[in-house]
Amino acid sequence: MLDSSPEDEDFPGRLLHQAALWDNTELLEDLLDGGQQSFINSQDSWGRTPLHAAAITECSQCLQILLNVGADSNIQCGPRGENKTPLHLSAEHGHVSNVSVLLQHNTNMLLRDANGMTASDLADKAGHINCMNLLKEAADAREKARLDIHAALRDAVIQGDSSSVQQLVTSLAKDAELIINMAPSGANTLLFIAAQTGNKDIVKILLNNGGDGRYHPVTKYSPLYIACYHGHKHIVEMLLLQFPELVQQHTVERWLPIHACSINGHLGVLDMLFHFLYPSHVLRKFRDTTGKWEYYMPFDINERDATGQNILYVACLLGNKKLLDMILKFKVKAARIKEEEDDETTPSSEVQNLVSPTGRRISDGIQSIMSKLSLSTGSSFDRASDSDNNSSMVCPLKIDMYCNNNTETALHAAVKGKHYDIVLALLNFGANPNIIIRSYHDINDDIDIFYNMNCCSAEELNYSQSTALVEACRNRDVPLVDLLLKFGARDDECKAISLTVQNKDETLIAKLLSVKAHPDPEYKINKKAMTESINSPQFSIFSNVTQLTYSSLFPNTPTMINWHNQRCHLSQIRSQWLTDAALHLNQKLKQNPRSYDIALYAITRLDISNNSLTSLPLSVFQLYSLKYLNVAQNKIEKLPVPMESPKKNNRRKKGGKDDLCYGCPVLEELYIQDNRLDHIPEAIFKLPALVTIVASNNKLQHLPYNMWQAPKLKELNCAFNLLKELPSSPADNPKEEADRLSVSSSDSQLSIYAEADVESDIHSDFESDSDDFIQSVRYRKKDKCLRQMDLVKHHIWSKSVEVTEQILHNDESTMEKASQLSALNLAHNLFTSIPVVLPCLAVNLTRLNMAFNTLRSMSHITSYPSSLKQLDLSHNQITCWPSLPQVEAHDTMELANLACYCGSGNKDKLSSLGNVHRQSGQSIRNMVLQSVCSHRRHLRLDNLRTLILADNHLTRIQLATDDDGDFVEDEDSERSVLTAKARLMFPNISMLDVTNNKLKEIPVNIYELNNLSVLNISGNTGKTSSIRILGIVPFFRYYRVTTSNGPIVTPLELKHAWLLFTRTTKIYDRK
Repeated sequence: MLDSSPEDEDFPGRLLHQAALWDNTELLEDLLDGGQQSFINSQDSWGRTPLHAAAITECSQCLQILLNVGADSNIQCGPRGENKTPLHLSAEHGHVSNVSVLLQHNTNMLLRDANGMTASDLADKAGHINCMNLLKEAADAREKARLDIHAALRDAVIQGDSSSVQQLVTSLAKDAELIINMAPSGANTLLFIAAQTGNKDIVKILLNNGGDGRYHPVTKYSPLYIACYHGHKHIVEMLLLQFPELVQQHTVERWLPIHACSINGHLGVLDMLFHFLYPSHVLRKFRDTTGKWEYYMPFDINERDATGQNILYVACLLGNKKLLDMILKFKVKAARIKEEEDDETTPSSEVQNLVSPTGRRISDGIQSIMSKLSLSTGSSFDRASDSDNNSSMVCPLKIDMYCNNNTETALHAAVKGKHYDIVLALLNFGANPNIIIRSYHDINDDIDIFYNMNCCSAEELNYSQSTALVEACRNRDVPLVDLLLKFGARDDECKAISLTVQNKDETLIAKLLSVKAHPDPEYKINKKAMTESINSPQFSIFSNVTQLTYSSLFPNTPTMINWHNQRCHLSQIRSQWLTDAALHLNQKLKQNPRSYDIALYAITRLDISNNSLTSLPLSVFQLYSLKYLNVAQNKIEKLPVPMESPKKNNRRKKGGKDDLCYGCPVLEELYIQDNRLDHIPEAIFKLPALVTIVASNNKLQHLPYNMWQAPKLKELNCAFNLLKELPSSPADNPKEEADRLSVSSSDSQLSIYAEADVESDIHSDFESDSDDFIQSVRYRKKDKCLRQMDLVKHHIWSKSVEVTEQILHNDESTMEKASQLSALNLAHNLFTSIPVVLPCLAVNLTRLNMAFNTLRSMSHITSYPSSLKQLDLSHNQITCWPSLPQVEAHDTMELANLACYCGSGNKDKLSSLGNVHRQSGQSIRNMVLQSVCSHRRHLRLDNLRTLILADNHLTRIQLATDDDGDFVEDEDSERSVLTAKARLMFPNISMLDVTNNKLKEIPVNIYELNNLSVLNISGNTGKTSSIRILGIVPFFRYYRVTTSNGPIVTPLELKHAWLLFTRTTKIYDRK
């Protein structure tokens, strides 16, 4: 410090430096009296003052003189002097008297030099114990005095005594800022206390005397936060003017000032925070939910606290409608984002430790005027003045943000709290009513799931989640359920309906099911049935009504109801639920409650499958516009009994059960599979428009006879049941018919036919000659025998009959009454033979599936309808191919295959049963054609295209019925007449599947099947290890052969060779 002497320099006050350096008190006093007092704090080139010169002199008297005349003892010298004060120099040199003098004049002991050391540190370093003890005692004394003054000031602030506060602050002079901002023992600052108590005058005093906005080091609560929490609007404004950064300060709970005023409902304070004019350095850039607009705000309005709650969630949780309205109405000016603009937004950051910002303050009056102007003109964030397409007012709110530990939204909180008006406001704003409520899992749960993956499945976690609709149903809040449904709430996972069924809440069940009705884009309402029903007694209310429009009187929206798999063990369906579902899409009908029933005419499709229904209401079968009904996969044991038609009351005794019918005149499809039905009501087959019935996987043991009389039935699926035979004639008691003793299903059907036929012959108008013999066939139930008598009938055509192999239907009325059934599925039943009634009663059958039964043979070729195109007999026990019926046999089973079972005109269909003798020169084929009924007069199935015989016991492939060579003497001549194709049973077959049988060879004449494109013979296990290909060489000109060893290259390789087939051998795909 003495490297350069003041004597070497020339600067104002140089003489004062010299007098202090040499401790010349007389010279110093003369200089001060002579006008040098203005240079008392003058600094030399090192930045030293006269006090620095006096401090290095032990027991300096000039030091006391300079301090008395007002010299500043806290001035630090320049960098060359290491920024030391006079106290640093005295302590470093160990001058105890000088240190004592300086301390008496309140010299700051906390100032540090360029090396970061205080005066006490320098004394300790130099080993000046006396100086160090003196500094320590002075520091303790000063701290105690400050604490005493601060305590007195704190008491005055707490009591709200602004005059005492003013007096104490004035007495503090230079230490006012330090004492005001003290927070002893972790207490809050005086400004925090004043903001908390709401004393505006004290806050103003503290702010004017250096009070800063520092927050608590532990709780992070700032004066602005506590003022917002208590709703002191004027103090909030004063603090925002001084410390606008505090609006971004989070507390330890991650609360912002906007959270504080929202929790306590201080709307005025929140409005000020929204619209205050913040300086530009506080604003941050944000983007809206669409990503197309950007705006500036000092804080994120969607900021969530430590528990994940934002101000919107808080308002909904507390049910504060006014607060919610203010939040929803808040908008800011936003600018459209340009494509080339950088996508990054300004990251949010915590506010750094705040100190007294006096260096950048502007006038309180000017800032106050600017703030008031901003409150009157709009948001302070509206930086853009233009109103073109590049700017817009947007709401920065994220309405569907997950809160509360990321589990639920504000809408969920409002629904749980039963706040109807808040839910309505949120939905009108655009809240999604179908967002799920997530399950809460903390970190410990995640660890358990990681180490124990079997603790819960994904499906269980998903089902544990809830929705707003589920919570409203849990609270049984009907108005809220209506509101949510109105705004499109769905119950796709059936959680709400499951809860309401569990609570047995009929009202909510009806409402939830009604929204699962949708407009039918395909089917239309049966308007004809509606207009006819207006005159019925149940709609007599419309008899005196005039000037009504069609839309107000009748439903105009076709309704399809989808109640499939409601996952709630739904055990019943009420008629009122159907009405409510129809009214959901035909709201105008609700204007007249007495006309609700007519809404049922709007239902065109109904799917209630995969539930737990045990019965159905009769109203399901009284829907006049219903075209599709699916009740599959339930537990239904029987269908409802139809009601008697009102028009047939006068014939109640005559009609009996025959008049009972359902009211579904346009029903086309009926699905009743996978239930527990043991019979199907006859009324089902009386439905005039029914086309398809699927009744598989039930417990059916018999079918009604009128299944053959269904007007438009084309497809019947009765697979997976307990059927043994098909009905052959009407029966009043099906159970007695099923219990009859019979050798087989064919015997029972023949007995029914024979009794009906003989009785009809006896009572007919036809009179035969008395000398003629009468042949009657009667099957006795008890004796189980067949009595045969010769019967001779006189017909005009008896000697000139022309036999054809196709049925000639000349009577159009007969065709109209014939069964329209084209597809019949009887797989997985108990049939032991092909039903003998098929050719007579199913004359239009094209597809027959009898797989997985116990068939032992394919019966006769005449046992199939000639219209058959597809036949599946796989997975049976068939050992032989179709044969010709034995017309000369007296076996009841053979006679059953000759009889006619057609109900119309069966008197004259029994042409000859029993005593049939082959005339000389007559072949068996001709005799068969003359002996069977008109429906069986075919020896081949010309229309058959697909034949599946897989998994049976066949040992050969038979192409014709006369392969056994059973012919008369002129056999050779007859063979020459008949063409090869005429003898084929299936001349036009295109696909033959005989896999998994016991075939040994392929017949020589396989090539005669010109249309055959797929032949599957894999998996055959005959006694020999190879299958002989006897006639297949020409066959390979058109087909490709594939074996497990690879494809055969050329047909010539097979001309004189054997082909060894493995179990995977297939012949397929015409080139």
